[in-house]
Amino acid sequence: MSKVRVVTGARTITANSTGTFKITAAALEASDYRKSFIITNMAVDRLYVNLSGTVPTSLATHFVLPGCSSVADGTGGTLSVDGYVGEVTVAGTGAGGSYSVVEFG
Repeated sequence: MSKVRVVTGARTITANSTGTFKITAAALEASDYRKSFIITNMAVDRLYVNLSGTVPTSLATHFVLPGCSSVADGTGGTLSVDGYVGEVTVAGTGAGGSYSVVEFG
């Protein structure tokens, strides 16, 4: 039997004080118990995802998830990764954004 741990329904990524592209967050901490995770972009702008603690940028990212047609309409890009237990870091490309992440252990 597998356990499911929902990290949050959705996390809000907040912009820095200048309102520029510095919208980052640690989506998941490292966990030896993780079997897989799914992350979905809920914003209209792209979401960069790194499988490390390094903040992703447009020039240095592992994955780019496309945005939704409108906020949280379910059409944003989704990434599913099996067998990775390290940290996951994200960066949004707009003034604000959100994502949903679920970790399976």
